Amino acid sequence: MRILIVQSQPDAASFSAAIEAAFTKGAKAAGHSVDAVNLPNDGFSPGFGQPDLDHYHGKTPVPDDVRAHQARVDAADALVLVFPVYWWSFPAVLKGWIDRVFIAGWAFRFEEGKVVGTMRDIPVYLLGVGGGSNDGYTKHGYYTAFDTQVTTGIFKFCGIRRIHTHLLLDVESGAEYRDAHLETVEELGRSIA
Repeated sequence: MRILIVQSQPDAASFSAAIEAAFTKGAKAAGHSVDAVNLPNDGFSPGFGQPDLDHYHGKTPVPDDVRAHQARVDAADALVLVFPVYWWSFPAVLKGWIDRVFIAGWAFRFEEGKVVGTMRDIPVYLLGVGGGSNDGYTKHGYYTAFDTQVTTGIFKFCGIRRIHTHLLLDVESGAEYRDAHLETVEELGRSIA
């Protein structure tokens, strides 16, 4: 299986980087191949700029950098997004990647006044790293907000149904939480099918 990991944390010493490494270790141990992109470190521009707007209006082809990322997604059998949770959602660079890459004509189309998701239904794994607690997320409805905004609002909108969300919380609360999360994602990488 070919797994594409999209990382949105530039710091190689971050816990997000450790999560990516643990998942990759498990996936490779299971015989999978891993293609990894680090959006900030690879220089991906998250801003929806004039070339994107020109394409949207049918004046130009898809920008080359967007087409390259779409090709990587198309080549994958599974997509894994690793990100720190910022304000109960994606960091700007990851949201910008989705804004620019998951575009009409590739991720969805308009058909008789309706939106039809056109992406292949590959499994998507969302590995969000957060300092908040499970109790806080439950009390304030953040799990529901994330599910509505991301799971339904992005992936299901684009035709993907197999979304596995793992919000890895309490990472500021002690090594026991971080160690447990690393074990969880390594096993997740090993068991991905």
